Amino acid sequence: MRRYTIRIMLFMASYVVILTSSLAFARSGAPHSQATLIGLALITAFPIIGMFWAIFRLLVETDDEYQRLLFAKQTLLATAITLVIVTVWQFLQVYDVVATGPQWMGVIWFGALGIAGPVVRWKA
Repeated sequence: MRRYTIRIMLFMASYVVILTSSLAFARSGAPHSQATLIGLALITAFPIIGMFWAIFRLLVETDDEYQRLLFAKQTLLATAITLVIVTVWQFLQVYDVVATGPQWMGVIWFGALGIAGPVVRWKA
């Protein structure tokens, strides 16, 4: 759990630094090529991808089978919550109720992961 916490903290810290500096650079007013903007988007996504890796790495490294089961249930529930939100939002968009869908699905998933943890442990 200690390695997991360190990994998550490093990825979150790098995400904050990369996101704020990339957004400042992109919105500086200077013209940027499409390739530069794609590069910024990819660089900004890497720490989030790393956080997903760290979460799923915890599943591999957890020795206690019961804790592994609870964490697997938590990630599945978080995924289900995220898919429900995105699906409903997409149908709202199809029927012209809303203009655009959720732009930060990773954030929705991380929020759902936080909600799913206590629910899974309460229902266990």
